Amino acid sequence: MEEPIFAFYLNRNAGGDGELLLGGVDTAHYTGDFSFVPLSNETYWEFKMDGVAVGAQQFCADGCKAIADSGTSLLAGPADAVKTINEAIGAIGVFDAECRGAIEQYAPALIRAAVAKLTPTAVCTELKLCGHGRSGVASDLTCLACEKAAQLLEGYVVSNATIAKIEHLAEKVCDHIPSPEYTVDCAKLSSMPEVTFTLAGKPYTLTPEQYVLKVGAGGEEECISGFIGLDVPPPMGPLWILGDVFMGAYYTQFDFGNKRVGFAKAR
Repeated sequence: MEEPIFAFYLNRNAGGDGELLLGGVDTAHYTGDFSFVPLSNETYWEFKMDGVAVGAQQFCADGCKAIADSGTSLLAGPADAVKTINEAIGAIGVFDAECRGAIEQYAPALIRAAVAKLTPTAVCTELKLCGHGRSGVASDLTCLACEKAAQLLEGYVVSNATIAKIEHLAEKVCDHIPSPEYTVDCAKLSSMPEVTFTLAGKPYTLTPEQYVLKVGAGGEEECISGFIGLDVPPPMGPLWILGDVFMGAYYTQFDFGNKRVGFAKAR
């Protein structure tokens, strides 16, 4: 190869072709010049990100670890931060309604189980919210909601809280569980805020049209937020993953020779 570099052009338009180029960059797929960020970990193409901003809201203001990854379809970050970002752009968690319905239906049984000192796993299995062949994201999250509720309620029973206080806690359980997917109103894209990532002192801005995915067919269109919560445990994490949502907006080169990653505005 001419240079120890490979580069990705990720075409976000339906029916278009993307490109992985080995040995250099393709000038047909970007405009302007590249800006580079040095690697902080050569084993994982990891670099320092200065910060993330949605309007006046700032995230990882003291710097955080990040990678650019073509194998991640969305843009991932710590669950709590991503939950706040999705709230700031007006996205709604698709799991919220299911979670609240399950808690509302099973709260009395969970409280009785907490008083009887049953383990969270035991009570949720008995309620058939966990185990018994259940599978899929929705089922897994319902199970998680149940176990989280049982665990929190158990703590309040031990502290001799009143039944009224325990019931109030049960209503708030879903607020503690980030949704794996968020939707937005397609008609509101023009009024949604931009999200800015700062790398090596340079801002990289994503517009709503760039961070929202439009999916569907037959006249039924749905808009999905491109931000997803993912808690990577230490020592590798916490970690932000600038996946296809980011790399689709910014042509990305991985410069092995100079131990750095470069970004330029994609055509």
